[in-house]
Amino acid sequence: MDLRIQKTYRSLLVAFTKLLETHRYEDVTIAMLCDEAMIRRTTFYKHFADKSEFFSFFVDSLRIEITKYGEEQSAGSRSAEADGGVNAEEGLAILRALVDFMLDHERMIDNIFESSMSGMMVLMMADRVAETLRERYRDKFQKSEADVITLASASEFAAGGIVRLFEKWWVRGHSVEGKVELITVAEAMVTRVLRS
Repeated sequence: MDLRIQKTYRSLLVAFTKLLETHRYEDVTIAMLCDEAMIRRTTFYKHFADKSEFFSFFVDSLRIEITKYGEEQSAGSRSAEADGGVNAEEGLAILRALVDFMLDHERMIDNIFESSMSGMMVLMMADRVAETLRERYRDKFQKSEADVITLASASEFAAGGIVRLFEKWWVRGHSVEGKVELITVAEAMVTRVLRS
């Protein structure tokens, strides 16, 4: 990818994060985003059709960043488990990174959940969690076409549960003390659904 495009994307991601810290999603305009990112609107529209498409890109960028962070954190325990090469420590590190991100950007998460578009945004997040799960468990489920269908269904099911757990934890006050229990329950749920 061209360095200018990378800089444009980075600038937009940082600007959007900053704007969501102070505004609900529906209150953020493309003009505000472009002004904050110091780019032209024509540049924005060269890359994205609208704000919803950009939000999808934003969530996907976070997913990639958080997954990469989780992989780096668990690199020391790289011994993949015998049940299909899935590293449990990596999964926990990814969940911890997600919770830490939420706590570091408390106002932004509040604004997302308080948005009138929160249903659509939560579904988009669940899709990205399911995608991450499919990537992590792909090798385990490649024996037959039925396994691929099982992986798709199980990933969607587990992702919905994880997002719902996180949403409930957030609404109940998102205590730092509850963070460990949340991560443990989420990983246990994934293990039960995708490893059994």
